[in-house]
Amino acid sequence: MSVASRLGAVLRARRVQEDVARGDVARANAEVAHASRRTAERAGSLDGWSGPDNVSNTAFLASVAAGRALAQALQDATHAEQSARVEADERRDLLRAAAQRRRSVEKLVERAAAVHRQNELATEQRAIDDLATVRHAGESL
Repeated sequence: MSVASRLGAVLRARRVQEDVARGDVARANAEVAHASRRTAERAGSLDGWSGPDNVSNTAFLASVAAGRALAQALQDATHAEQSARVEADERRDLLRAAAQRRRSVEKLVERAAAVHRQNELATEQRAIDDLATVRHAGESL
């Protein structure tokens, strides 16, 4: 197995890894968008909440409990959104690392191809030089 074919296999693997990381980023971004919508919904619910219409003790206590529940739901949604953003940032970092690994292998493939081309040119040049030497030697006789 030649160096070029081994590097080609490694490059294909690196590209697959990068594609997987890209998919992970897309899923993480979708989760951030979903969490943001949930946070906005919870904030809207809390903004739309008003105190009790009548001032009975039961209504007041129920209203306070509802307000606390809405506030807790908003806090939970905000926390989930922040967690989703952190996860998305980590996934983007992993994507950058995968892209960097792919680019490194691409550079190695390019170098191997350049060395191969140089070797082919050197072989052709030697063959041409040998032909010229044989031809010149034939003319000298």
